[in-house]
Amino acid sequence: MRSRTFRRNRRVSKRKASANTARLLPRIILLSGLLCLLMGGIAGTVYGIKKWMRCCPYFYVSEVEIQGANRIPKKGLIELSGIRPGDNIFSLDFEKIREQILENPWIREASIERRLPDKIIIHVDERSPFALARISDRIYLVDRFGEPFKPLEPKENFSAPLITGIELKGSPSTSKGSILIDQDKMRVAVSIIKVSKRGVRALGFNNISQIDFPNERNVVIYTADKAVPFLLDRDKYKKQFYRAEKILVQLYNSGQYQKVSSVIVGYGEDMALARLRKR
Repeated sequence: MRSRTFRRNRRVSKRKASANTARLLPRIILLSGLLCLLMGGIAGTVYGIKKWMRCCPYFYVSEVEIQGANRIPKKGLIELSGIRPGDNIFSLDFEKIREQILENPWIREASIERRLPDKIIIHVDERSPFALARISDRIYLVDRFGEPFKPLEPKENFSAPLITGIELKGSPSTSKGSILIDQDKMRVAVSIIKVSKRGVRALGFNNISQIDFPNERNVVIYTADKAVPFLLDRDKYKKQFYRAEKILVQLYNSGQYQKVSSVIVGYGEDMALARLRKR
């Protein structure tokens, strides 16, 4: 008896649930339709606003400002960017502008900023020549990051240690990122130059004419005053650079420097070999 009553109550409950669902379904459909209309209206409004912003003269470019450029004429960078007065500030392709600016080898990095309503600011990271490198029979300017960024022009007067013995591993184009070289050797050379510029040193920046890599094991530093080569082990170059400087000071003080033809700094654990010139 109880079982029949329970089954009957279940059938009644199902009929009530179905009736409630039938009554709620039109409301759900109506709410969904209203939501779709609302979203469509918002999307249409946003599209309309964007279209108006791209056409409104209020957002036409009237000024382009260059920040970070000292060596390069700012007018030339503005021309390179391709931005013209009257361009819509929201229609500009910033990535394309950035790539165009980076075509100038003196620019290492660039970013573009909108300053509403009508101003564009271009921020550039300008390279400074740090060293020279002979690569594929051409002399290149090298920045402080060890990147050869352009060939040295005859009219450019720049004096710095010359890095040699670094192999070219790509096309010697002047375009950004296309000069592929042995980065490990360049890192060693740049590190030596950076140390040589710290304070007053006997083997300082002004007394280094060349840093050469004759093989995979050694690095050679040539003095500027007498072109005396100091041969260092490449894997111990930091420690041996300071030893080479001490040896050079001793040679200066003893008056023997004029007689020296070369110095092997890594001759032994705590030894060096100075070869004398033949008379």
